[in-house]
Amino acid sequence: MTTHRSTYILVALCGILGTIALTTYFAAPWTFMPLPAANSTIAQLQTFGIKYHSTILFDAWLQAIGSLLSIIFSLAIIHLAGASQRFFGRMTLLTAGVIMALSLAEVTFEIGAVMSGDNGHLQAAQTCFDLTNTFIHVFLLAPSLFLMQGLALWNTRLLPRAFSYLAIGLGILFQVMGALGLFNTAFLLIVIIILMIQNVWTIAAAITLLFRMNKGARNLATQAQEAAIARG
Repeated sequence: MTTHRSTYILVALCGILGTIALTTYFAAPWTFMPLPAANSTIAQLQTFGIKYHSTILFDAWLQAIGSLLSIIFSLAIIHLAGASQRFFGRMTLLTAGVIMALSLAEVTFEIGAVMSGDNGHLQAAQTCFDLTNTFIHVFLLAPSLFLMQGLALWNTRLLPRAFSYLAIGLGILFQVMGALGLFNTAFLLIVIIILMIQNVWTIAAAITLLFRMNKGARNLATQAQEAAIARG
C-alpha cells in the first residue's frame, strides 16, 4: 500500500514540476529573457548571446527537464488507468517519444547557438537561432500528446470523465490551430491560450490523483491479487 501511495505522489509531482518548468520556459521571452527579433543581424544576436549566456542555457535545461517530467506524468496516468496496452495507450507512448525528440532537438539548436557564438562561429550561431524559430510550427504539427492521452483515458476510472473530454478537445484544437498557424501567425495566439489551459488541466489532474490515491492504491492491489489468482 505504501509503495502504491508513493507512486501516486511521485507521478503527481512529475506533472506539477514539469508544468512549472515548461511554464517558466515559455514565459521567458516575456519575463527574464526578451528574445531578439527573428530577422536580427549577427551583431544583434551576438550581443544577445553574451548578455543572456547563462540564462539561455538554463532555459534550455527547463525545456528538456520540463518535457521529460510532463511525459513521465502522461505515460504514468495512462499506466495507472490500466490503458497502457490499449491502442491509444500505445499511441500515447509513440507521441511521447516524438515530443521528447523534438524537445531535445530544439534544445540542441539553442545550446548550439550559444556554443557557436562562444567559438566565434557567428554564421553557425545565426543558423541555429533561425532553426529554433521553426520549432513552434514543428511542435504544433506533431501528434498532440493531449489528444492521445485523452483518448487513452476514455472509459477509465482514474480521473473523472470530464478530464478525458477536455483533453481530447484541447488536443484537436491544438492540431487545428497548429496547421492554421503555418499560414497566419495570428492563430499562434490561440495556441498560447490552449497551452495555458493544458497546464491547468495537468495541475488539476495531478491534484485529483493525490486525492484519489488511496482508492487507486486499493484498485492496484486488487488487480494484483486477481492476476495472482489467475496465474495460480
